[in-house]
Amino acid sequence: MEHVGTIRFTASLLRHGSWGSHELGQHPSRMDLYLADDRRRGCIEWDIPDLDQTEEIGLWFDEAGALVDYDGIMALPAQAATIIRAYGLTVPEEML
Repeated sequence: MEHVGTIRFTASLLRHGSWGSHELGQHPSRMDLYLADDRRRGCIEWDIPDLDQTEEIGLWFDEAGALVDYDGIMALPAQAATIIRAYGLTVPEEML
């Protein structure tokens, strides 16, 4: 996969699990978007240095470039949609 872009932001973060969720506070983050040559799959590496944590978000797109599935996290962050859309792909509102 090829690295196609990066965004940096600070946001209030939550930790989700089968046990519920709790607030982690505001932390700076970086998201790096990677796409396969056919743009039908990709991933986002979400680095949160203050928490010493990196999340991997798997991405799958249809032939029109619309996101059809993701994994690795419970809810797709708005910032992930922002970087995906910045590179000409679509994120349906119901996925947010």
